[in-house]
Amino acid sequence: MPEQTYQRVDLAKEQLEVALEMFLKRGSFVSALTLAGAAEEILGETLIQRGEKTTLQHECSLIKPVEDLFRKKPYSWSEFTEKKNRVRNAAKHIKNASEATVTADIEDEALWMIVRACDNHARLGLEPTPLMQEFEEWFYKNVVGLEYEV
Repeated sequence: MPEQTYQRVDLAKEQLEVALEMFLKRGSFVSALTLAGAAEEILGETLIQRGEKTTLQHECSLIKPVEDLFRKKPYSWSEFTEKKNRVRNAAKHIKNASEATVTADIEDEALWMIVRACDNHARLGLEPTPLMQEFEEWFYKNVVGLEYEV
């Protein structure tokens, strides 16, 4: 098969769609996490290149002032992103034998990574897909506890 040229945002959208499908069908949560994480990163970097804020940057701007009040040293961007991406990174990388295990709620991590990726998708002004709309309905019902109304 010959090489082709791909738009990275299109690849991210495909990864996000597969992550959504896996999550909604209660399939592989670790695969949903890593695919959504890859999409979140590409979509986020695209926002940064446009001079716009990512979901993660927005969240940090809300949390940082509160964290700074309770800490002796300011809460850094690298600390914030390390904490937010800990499980995704653990599912993708291992440096030594002491990192052979990870303790986490993989389903919850996949959920919130998908939320971040979908929000970056929306911040780019891209149309939500039917799977994104299905996820949003699922989210409102199962996480927020409300019936979703269109």
